[in-house]
Amino acid sequence: MKIEFLIMADAAQVVGGKLYMLGGGWTAHRAGNFPSPAQFAICISILVPSNETGIKYPLNITIADEAGVPIALPLNGQFEVGRPPDMPTGTMHRGLFAMNMGMPIPHPGKYVVSAVVGSSKAEVVFDAVFVGTRTEFPSVSEPDEKGN
Repeated sequence: MKIEFLIMADAAQVVGGKLYMLGGGWTAHRAGNFPSPAQFAICISILVPSNETGIKYPLNITIADEAGVPIALPLNGQFEVGRPPDMPTGTMHRGLFAMNMGMPIPHPGKYVVSAVVGSSKAEVVFDAVFVGTRTEFPSVSEPDEKGN
């Protein structure tokens, strides 16, 4: 069993053994302020040989900042690929996974989305980028003693 790909998208779903995604492959979240709300999908393709179908593998997904600090609770579950009866023995089977989620991105910087299925691991990196206008405030000076 091997993770074939891990990709970020704006939205995604798996229907009838096919992955449908909108805005797939992005690598930057742009925002005018932080924390910034983000809506996205995590899409995973897993290749499973026919002799490993029907086995439940642990699935773990984490999202962390560049310091390795998780920005959300880890997502833990199981992944299993079945074998259709009309498929010949020895065929590779593709299991697809799509999860839509919303969460705040706490600050600008790099983030790593990591997926582990069984012993296979994949990562994708995205940048959170500030795109607003930075405002500099003048320093506050002490009041003049000649006044009231």
